[in-house]
Amino acid sequence: MESARTALLLNPPGKEVYIRDYYCSKTSRTNYTFPPIDLLHAGGIFRQRDWQLAAIDAIAENLSPERVLERARQIGPRAVFSLVGAVSAGEDALFLPTLRQTLPDAVLIGSGDVLIEHGRQWVERGLLDAACLDFASSSPVRYAEGEREGLDDLIYRDGEEVLAGGRNPNRNVSAGRPPHELFLAIPYRFPFARKRPFASLLTDYGCPFRCTFCVMAGLHYHRRPLGEVAAELDGLRKAGIREFILWDQTFAVDRERGMEFLGLLPEGKEQFGWTCLVRPDRIDRELALRMAAKGCHTVIMGVETAKAETLVDIKKDFTTKEVREAFALCREAGLEIVATVIVGLPGENERDVMATMDFIREIDPDYLSVHTAIPRQGTGLRAGMIKDGLISQSLANMDQSGEVTAVSSDTMDAKTIVSLRRGFNRRFHMRPGYLLRTVVRRLRHPRLFLEQFRQGLVLLGRNVGWRH
Repeated sequence: MESARTALLLNPPGKEVYIRDYYCSKTSRTNYTFPPIDLLHAGGIFRQRDWQLAAIDAIAENLSPERVLERARQIGPRAVFSLVGAVSAGEDALFLPTLRQTLPDAVLIGSGDVLIEHGRQWVERGLLDAACLDFASSSPVRYAEGEREGLDDLIYRDGEEVLAGGRNPNRNVSAGRPPHELFLAIPYRFPFARKRPFASLLTDYGCPFRCTFCVMAGLHYHRRPLGEVAAELDGLRKAGIREFILWDQTFAVDRERGMEFLGLLPEGKEQFGWTCLVRPDRIDRELALRMAAKGCHTVIMGVETAKAETLVDIKKDFTTKEVREAFALCREAGLEIVATVIVGLPGENERDVMATMDFIREIDPDYLSVHTAIPRQGTGLRAGMIKDGLISQSLANMDQSGEVTAVSSDTMDAKTIVSLRRGFNRRFHMRPGYLLRTVVRRLRHPRLFLEQFRQGLVLLGRNVGWRH
C-alpha cells in the first residue's frame, strides 16, 4: 500500500472482549462481536477523498498488542482512525503511546464514548492528535490531510494549541461506500445473526429522542441519502452478504422514510435477513408486517422499566400499555423480540425491580438483555449523579453491561444492583418453559442454535458466579 494515502481503521486490543462502537462501550456478555459501524463510516468518508484503507479488529481477531503493532508497522499508514472506550480507557491509554512509537509519522485520531467528556485531556496528553465526536463527519480525514479550518465535531492539536470545533447542524450526511470488504474475513459473532458473514448498516445517525440514560440523546440527529444506502445494499448483495444488523437507534423514527428503506430491500432468494432496534410507540401493524415480509426476523426493544414514574423521569415517552401492544403486533408479524431493561435507575428500589421482572415475564420476550444504569459521558443521568454527589466528574472507566463495573444509585448500592441484575437474568432464562421453547425454535436454525447455546453457557456462568 502507498503509506502516504493509507488510513488504518483500528479496533485496538484488550484483555476482555470489548464492544467499542457508536459512542458506547461495554464488555461483551457472551463474547459476541460485530463490524464496528464507526470504522465502516469513517472508512467510507476516507474513501470518498481517495484514501486507501486497511483494517485491524484486534478484539474480533483476538490479537495481542504486539501482533497489532507489527501489522500496523507493515501497513505503514499516514492516518489511524482508532476506537477507544470508557470500558477500556486504562488499557487504551497504555496502548496508544506504543502505537505512536511504532508509527511516529501517522496522525492518530480516536473515536469513542470516553472522548465525549475527556477528549481534550486525551489530546493534551499526546495520546491522540484528534478526538472525533461524530464519526459521520468529514473533519477527521480533512484534519489528516492538513486542514485546520472548519473542523466541526473534532477536538484537535494545532501546533502547541488544542482546539475544539463546533457542532455541525447539517441533518444530511454522506458515508459514501463503507468498506465492508475489509471486514468480511473477520470472525464476527452475533446472537441474532442467522447467516454469515453479516454486515453492520446505518441509515441515520444519533437519535431525536431524549432518554436521559442514553448517549444518543446528546448526538445530533442526521440522515444519509437513501440512494447512497441503496448502493450500499447492492454492494452487500454482490459480495454475497445476506444478513445485516441495522444500527439506526429507532427504525422508522420517520415512518415514511422507514417504508422507503423497506422498498429498497430485495425479495425472494436474494432477500436479506436482518435485526433492528425499534420503539414500542413507533411500530404499527402495517409496518411490522412489511418489515417481516422484507426479511426482518428480530427486533430489539428498550422496555427499561415497568414503573410509570420512572419512564417519565428518564424521558422514554411511552407507557407499558404501548409496550404490550407493540409486543402483540410483532408476534402477529412473526418477529422475534429482544427486550432490554435497566437495573439501578434513579428512584427505583428492589421492589420496583421485582415489579419489572414480573412485567417482563408477563410480556415474555424471546430474548432478554439486562443492563445496569451507568452514568455514561454526555448523558442526563451522569449530570444528575454528579450533581447529587454519587459519582465524580472525573469518572471515566465504565462498563455499560454491568459485567465489570456498577455504580450505586440514590436508593441502592452497587453490590445490590449487580445482585439484582444477575437474579433478573436467572429468573427469566432458567424457566423450564422458556428453555424448551427456545430449544424447539432454534432447532429450525442449527447453526444459530449452537451459537446461542454456547453464548447461553457464557451468560449462565456469569450469572451464577462462575465468572464475574
